[in-house]
Amino acid sequence: MISENKISKYIALLISETKENKVKWDISSPKTVDSLEGEQNIIGKIYITEFKEKFIRLYKYSEPTQVDDFEYIIKSFFKLEFTDEFDRNVWTFPFYLRELADLHETVIIKLNELDKYFNDLIPDDTFDF
Repeated sequence: MISENKISKYIALLISETKENKVKWDISSPKTVDSLEGEQNIIGKIYITEFKEKFIRLYKYSEPTQVDDFEYIIKSFFKLEFTDEFDRNVWTFPFYLRELADLHETVIIKLNELDKYFNDLIPDDTFDF
C-alpha cells in the first residue's frame, strides 16, 4: 500500500511544480475516459501531463449520491489518475483528498495564464487597501 501521507506530498509537489511552470498541462483531445463508472459525468475539461516519467490525467466529475432512501443529490469530485501511453487508466488516486481541488484550480490558473493576467493588470505595488 501507498501511504496517504506520501500521496498528499506527491500532489503537493505536483502543485508546486505546476505553479513554477516546471510541469506543463494540456487539454486532452479525447473527451471521454475509461475510468468513469455508473452515472459519473465529466464536468469541464480533462487535463493531461507527463510528470516524473508518468502520464497523468486530472478532471472534475459529478455523480448522484444517496442522502436517504429515495433522495439523491448531485455531488462533484476530482479524479487524478496515472494512465498508460494509450490514455487508459492504470491507477486512481483516492477521490477524497482535498489537495485534488487545489491541483485542479492550479492547472486552470496556469493553462489560462490567469496569474499573469492579474499580475500584469494589477502590479503588487499599485494599490494599498
